[in-house]
Amino acid sequence: MELDLDDARKRYGWALTPEDQERLPFYAGVIRALSDDDVALHLLAEVRTEQRNPMLILAALHYLALEGHPVLGPLYDAVRHGRTDSVDEMVTTVIFVLNTDPDLVRAQLHRSTQTNEPGRSAVLRAVLPYVAAGTERVNLLDVGTSAGLNLYLDMYRVSSVDDADPMTLVCRDEGPVDRSIPLPEIATRTGIDRDPLDLTSPHDQRWLEACVWPEERRRFERMDAIIHARESWPDLTILRGDALERLDDALAAGEAGVPTVMTNTWFAAYLSRDAQATYFDRITQLCANGDVAWISLELPAAVEWPAPRGSTAPPQSGATQVMVTRSGDEPEHFGWCHHHGRWLIRDAASAETGIPAPPVH
Repeated sequence: MELDLDDARKRYGWALTPEDQERLPFYAGVIRALSDDDVALHLLAEVRTEQRNPMLILAALHYLALEGHPVLGPLYDAVRHGRTDSVDEMVTTVIFVLNTDPDLVRAQLHRSTQTNEPGRSAVLRAVLPYVAAGTERVNLLDVGTSAGLNLYLDMYRVSSVDDADPMTLVCRDEGPVDRSIPLPEIATRTGIDRDPLDLTSPHDQRWLEACVWPEERRRFERMDAIIHARESWPDLTILRGDALERLDDALAAGEAGVPTVMTNTWFAAYLSRDAQATYFDRITQLCANGDVAWISLELPAAVEWPAPRGSTAPPQSGATQVMVTRSGDEPEHFGWCHHHGRWLIRDAASAETGIPAPPVH
């Protein structure tokens, strides 16, 4: 089968937002080099369509480094510790390793890009009181959950400044973001994923680490802290399989009589266009029937969904749209965020109705 190398080149070009290119010189350089490298283009073009993401190539290279590759290991360790004075030489070395033995990378391309970024919980924490207003307890259901880290959104702290605590999510809020509203109690935590990861497995832990960008040392520290803290956290249920096929099972796993809040964060981009439409129709119907509320963090360019009520132009290239659907209502635009939760902008127009007051206990 003829490989579409032009498509692969375009995907490399879209891999990092302008904001991330500016703050991550090593990964920005690697991406540029991969987009001009014939071996890298072929590797990406070989990947199954739903996972044809340049981040899979980057994660495979990082995985080799974490596994102790004699060249990549020391190089990536230097990057993690901020020793990137010779970025061009480092990038050249990475491409040399890739070209010398591409099968080392190819051997990891059966995997999925499961970053499972807990930083997105900073956004989910801000939005959950809005969609669940007036509700004391909710069942939380995360689609595309990987290891389920965002099912523990209530276990993290959120701050606008870095306090050096790895369990603190740093998020810059703009617009009328109100974090004073208490979160509802989470009755049950359920996830769905085609290939879920197990935090008790050293191999799965290593892959999660490989999906973290090496220049972001704080994210490594957070992942390590989560892995060690997870044993003391509440139980969760992760169902393996297709989201739509397992949705009824996941809803049934929730506590009876308690409303469900569904979340998906950078999940729909891995679905076909037809599957995206089916997923959207199913979830919005559940919400309209009053059974479910929904929080969606997705890149508009990657999903073919109807624009939600109140949509606005993104504040910058690569911004993720925060879409919400309250029980009995239709989808509405909440605001925009960084795809890893570094910042959240709530549009003033979307906040005009305010958040109903929580019940008095």
